[in-house]
Amino acid sequence: MGNKISTIAIIVLVIICAALLFQKGDSHRGNSFVIEPENEESASIHVAAFESKNFVANEYLLDFAVELYGKDKEKLFKEMEVRRNQIFAAAKQVGISAENVEQNSLKIEKPWNFEKSKKFLAVQKFKVSVSKKEEADSLSDLLSTISDVEIHQTKSTLKNGDSLQAEVVKKACRKALFKADRYAESVGEKAGKVLLVNGDVETSKYNMADSVSINANVFLSMAIANSEESDAKALLTVTSSESQKYIADEFLSSFSIEFVDADKEALYKKIDKRSAEVISRILSLGVPQKNVSAERISLTKEWNFEQGERKFVGYKALQNINVKSDSKELATALVDLLAPDSDVQCNGTTPLLKNQELREARVIQKTGEMALAKANLFASALDLKVGKTQKLTDESAFYRTTVLGARRGKYNDGILLSAGSSQNVIADSVEVKASLELTVELE
Repeated sequence: MGNKISTIAIIVLVIICAALLFQKGDSHRGNSFVIEPENEESASIHVAAFESKNFVANEYLLDFAVELYGKDKEKLFKEMEVRRNQIFAAAKQVGISAENVEQNSLKIEKPWNFEKSKKFLAVQKFKVSVSKKEEADSLSDLLSTISDVEIHQTKSTLKNGDSLQAEVVKKACRKALFKADRYAESVGEKAGKVLLVNGDVETSKYNMADSVSINANVFLSMAIANSEESDAKALLTVTSSESQKYIADEFLSSFSIEFVDADKEALYKKIDKRSAEVISRILSLGVPQKNVSAERISLTKEWNFEQGERKFVGYKALQNINVKSDSKELATALVDLLAPDSDVQCNGTTPLLKNQELREARVIQKTGEMALAKANLFASALDLKVGKTQKLTDESAFYRTTVLGARRGKYNDGILLSAGSSQNVIADSVEVKASLELTVELE
């Protein structure tokens, strides 16, 4: 009898639980007693909007490179100087100042192929910025007559792009609010307060025409009116990136020596002797011993493929020698000294900053200011205000300090570069970048 009563009690309890669950599923706007799971998202609407507007470009960037190929390194070195003079002469012919011409460091390297070619490849990249498309087109026409110049593209940009972004952002936010209202009405509801905004606006960096587009994206989350809204503040997330160019005050030059021989012992002796000779010549220029470092010798097997068969040629020994210089003049002298040697490969010179942390601090400060300005831009477009900062995330992990070509003009620090042609094989400016994701409360 007791077991029967227990069974009946269990059945009644199940029926009561089922009735409560049914009541919860049929409840509306929280009028019935409902226990909400923790962290469950409140009733909300999620929409996305995009706005784009074209503006007449007022700056044009022409990218091109000079590529020379030959057996004589010293001849290539001199031919590159001729090409540089032709480029600057062409720029002058169409009224473009030398200050608007940037150039990367010259690189002379040995292309690898299966024919064991002894030829070298010399490459130098250039970028020219002008305010008129006619100037860019005229220069492009002149450069196209030089067979060794490879013209990549001409991009149109806006110098005052940031000042034109407010109009585009406002339209994108208005679109998002409009969509939220319409979707709510379509199901008999009304849009309530803003819960979450993720916005971004940028000037397009890949424009080939005479106009430049400014694009704004908005992802908006709004509460449904009269629903049980969360007590959490409305949040806005934006991202910002900034870069600045600085004159380098340190230069890292890389050279390499390589030999191939079937005799390992003879190979090591040969490369040790040659490395000592090269380092001695480097020190003769007044470079401190502590600024010269020779990496460990790398030894690999060399194979030749003839008539479908693999034949052992010998061992290839490679040693890299790195040299730090405090001046561009000394770095240039190193290239002048070693570039003519057929068995020494010039891997390029990288401009550096001794006090990079200070420069990075300046760029980070500017990035934060820009992020806050962008946050205010989106908040204003939504008729809200920026409140407390909730989160700062460094997004600079994907950025590296990159080398830009030497522009013959004034940089951020107001230093004027020399115009000596022998200096043009080495870039002398560094670009420092930072990127930030900012999340703030909205009031």
